[in-house]
Amino acid sequence: MPEDQDIEKLSEEVKTLRKALNELMASFEIVSRLAENYLRLINIYAQYGGLGIDVVVPEIRHDPIAREIVRILFDLRSANISQITQELKRRRGKASRNTVREKIHHLIELNVVEEVDGEKGKAYALRKEVLNKWFDLIGIPIKFDQTE
Repeated sequence: MPEDQDIEKLSEEVKTLRKALNELMASFEIVSRLAENYLRLINIYAQYGGLGIDVVVPEIRHDPIAREIVRILFDLRSANISQITQELKRRRGKASRNTVREKIHHLIELNVVEEVDGEKGKAYALRKEVLNKWFDLIGIPIKFDQTE
């Protein structure tokens, strides 16, 4: 019967159109979230004058050495005192192991940095909570497993 075939064709077309509409709505949702995140970043930039990690850790905003150590650990993931001192010297022109050690202990007290096992003993890394806050702030849906 031709009417049954027409109804079946129309039913398939409606299913195809619904699927396309659902995909389009999902794409629109992603674009909408990206736009929201972009506007939030612009607002943060306007409010703080930058998008540095110190926005997440305001306690280090006025401590340029601690701020740079946090950036180094963000870039290197983990490093020992010597590696941090060497990188700090490369970035700032000078660095002292004693100052780095003091700043690292201060960052541990602030729950920004934690001691981890390194290749040659003690190393330091940013706490997962700090990284999660940073990624939340910039709108990247990455979460570090807290049980690792």
